[in-house]
Amino acid sequence: MPAGNYLHMVTGFCGRWIIQKLNRLGEILGFFVVCLKTALRYRTTGQRLMARTFIQQIYFTGVQSLELICIIALLVGGLVVIQGIAQLTRVGSRDVLASLLTVVIIREVGPLLTAVVVILRSGSAIAIEMGYMTVLGEIESIEMQGIDPLHFLAIPRLVGVTLAVISLIVFFNVVSIFGGFVSAWALVDIPFWALFSDLAREVDGIDIIVGSVKALMFGLTIALVCMFHGFRTGDAITNIPPQVSRAMVDCFILCIFFNVLISALFYL
Repeated sequence: MPAGNYLHMVTGFCGRWIIQKLNRLGEILGFFVVCLKTALRYRTTGQRLMARTFIQQIYFTGVQSLELICIIALLVGGLVVIQGIAQLTRVGSRDVLASLLTVVIIREVGPLLTAVVVILRSGSAIAIEMGYMTVLGEIESIEMQGIDPLHFLAIPRLVGVTLAVISLIVFFNVVSIFGGFVSAWALVDIPFWALFSDLAREVDGIDIIVGSVKALMFGLTIALVCMFHGFRTGDAITNIPPQVSRAMVDCFILCIFFNVLISALFYL
């Protein structure tokens, strides 16, 4: 095959892939707009039932994930400190350990790892649940009762997952920093108060804003993408695994994209 034809084939494949992803992103944004309109239209309807579904979603996404988040956060905090001490000791800059914790955990690793845990644990469950409800005709049954499925199913999950992700990211950062402090104290006998004072000087308002924006974007992305693919399942039950797989991949790609984009906008 001539080199020109091969290059044309590769560029064409990349272009089609990018266009496909952009079209899907546009559909997800349209789904988000429809959810907002539905939330405003029925804002005073079924509040008690909505509150019950909302609390259940927070419990499943947030409370039941605390144990896993705690274990991962402690391990990550300890690993960052161990590697940081090993590398910083070589150059005699152990005083910047608090800065390393701020940059690695609070700004980047904490939000992204928490999003990954929520995607694997709750996002897949939401996509499967919406997929089975679509295939088995439960969505149509809800519509036949005069209830908007988006109002009954999507809005509580959208709000619940978003608030749970925000809370889990804060919890992850706190536990991970505590694990780092314990590791630093155990390895090189650095007092807690010294690390805490250094960390307090390093963390500023921009870090809190960036963390909040990332948490909000990750929560909305996970809930929207998983529900979007769940509702697209169709009538065949064999469509559920492919849609769940697409939901997981799209969530990973979008969360990494938003993580890089937000960090670039605020820190560069």
